[in-house]
Amino acid sequence: MKVKVFTSATMQDAMNQVKQELGRDAVILQTRRFKKGGFLGWWGKEMVEVMAATDSAPAATGRKPAPPVDYVQPPPPVENSPKPSALQFELAGMRKMLEQVLHKMPQTGSRNGPLLDLLMKNDVELAVAESLLSDIGDSVDLTDPLTAQGVLRERIVEFFKRVEGINVPAAGSKAVAFIGPTGVGKTTTIAKLAAHFSIIKGYKVAMVAADTYRISAVEQLKTYSDIIGVPIDIVYSPAELKAVLAKNQDKQLILIDTTGRSPRNHYQIAELKAFLEVAPDIETHLVLSTTTKYKDALDIATKFSVCSPQKFLFTKVDEASNVGTMINLLHQFPATLSYITNGQAVPDDIELADPRKLAELILRD
Repeated sequence: MKVKVFTSATMQDAMNQVKQELGRDAVILQTRRFKKGGFLGWWGKEMVEVMAATDSAPAATGRKPAPPVDYVQPPPPVENSPKPSALQFELAGMRKMLEQVLHKMPQTGSRNGPLLDLLMKNDVELAVAESLLSDIGDSVDLTDPLTAQGVLRERIVEFFKRVEGINVPAAGSKAVAFIGPTGVGKTTTIAKLAAHFSIIKGYKVAMVAADTYRISAVEQLKTYSDIIGVPIDIVYSPAELKAVLAKNQDKQLILIDTTGRSPRNHYQIAELKAFLEVAPDIETHLVLSTTTKYKDALDIATKFSVCSPQKFLFTKVDEASNVGTMINLLHQFPATLSYITNGQAVPDDIELADPRKLAELILRD
């Protein structure tokens, strides 16, 4: 495979360089914007860098470009669908990272340029942005920026309709586990949800602390337990978790706090997987901070994919300068979006993800 980095003042010029040197079959591996020159980060010229690759040399003959790919709305979540397998997560991530083919790139002078720039400014990956903008000029006059942005907003709203919170069954018990790296706010999020479902919704709720690495996290959850009036159990092994789940079958909802794991620690990830395998019907939410850079969030989601999370839960939306990571991950993985948190207050600062609010955040200038 031949890999090369191209740098230019505009995305269109960089794409033309890729096309000329690597051909139309090249794939885009990574893009970034940076400033060149200036003084102490000021007054620098904005540049674009594109990393592209191809398996073979470009053909010398006139090869017809592949037909454009229409924008396809992601399918809605299916009720009671089985957990996506770890292999599905791995393949989805690999496929989407390499799917951007040159014929999908905007040509020089493309009328989509301002909309593309707006999306990428808010950290939407190039492949995702091009998918959202595909054929948008066929349905709207792009010389009218307000109308064009309105159509794009509706496409983003449709994309974010893959939203599903915790559905408590009318009969029986449901267990929900929250997994993710350290420092993303899992414990506080669980306290918010416990208060919401027990105090506001009136369900019988129990909490389980499986965070045996951080005493402070267990103590914090115990404090919330006393305030909210929800019972809590502490477990140190998969066998103990299985016993606690059996003991709490009279509860309608069981919320499980897990130890924050480093995505690079394979032993800890395997340990977490063993905890979750004690009951095949545990619903798993991968908790991620919106302030995490997309590249790091993608690595986290890929490493935690062995636990087959069904849903993404994003914290610290109030601290993030943009939320492009959300739409990028939903484009990459077969998971739905559940809740977002926007502060530390318990139980107030949590809500079911609102597609229209998220679309507004994606398009803010």
